[in-house]
Amino acid sequence: MISVDHIASLLDSVDIKYEREDDVLMMRWKTDHFKDLKIKIITNKDESWAYIVAPFTNFYEVEETKRMKLAYDMLKQSWKAKGVKFAINDEDDIIVSAETNDTDLTGEEIQTLVGHIVHACDTLWEIYPT
Repeated sequence: MISVDHIASLLDSVDIKYEREDDVLMMRWKTDHFKDLKIKIITNKDESWAYIVAPFTNFYEVEETKRMKLAYDMLKQSWKAKGVKFAINDEDDIIVSAETNDTDLTGEEIQTLVGHIVHACDTLWEIYPT
């Protein structure tokens, strides 16, 4: 099982700061492109999977003539990114996500997954149409 409590202890072990609200861990990152990038970690109900997710804007907020190119670029970047997906969720929000069902997850592994998400968010910023 991958509980939020266990993930919180792993984040503590590698000195990653987070806020906890119920069963959601939220981190804030400052990068070259973001002043306040929000990344959340959640688990599914039976705690068999952990999800690291960075939400963005709604896909339909992108200018209609640029949507398909963005979707194509996200698909290409998903192939290139290490362990990260660029996706559109059920509410049509653009997200960057990583997931694991590793019950022996270590602090270094969670740190790597979070790092991949942060890097992928900067990549999304670069391909996002302006």
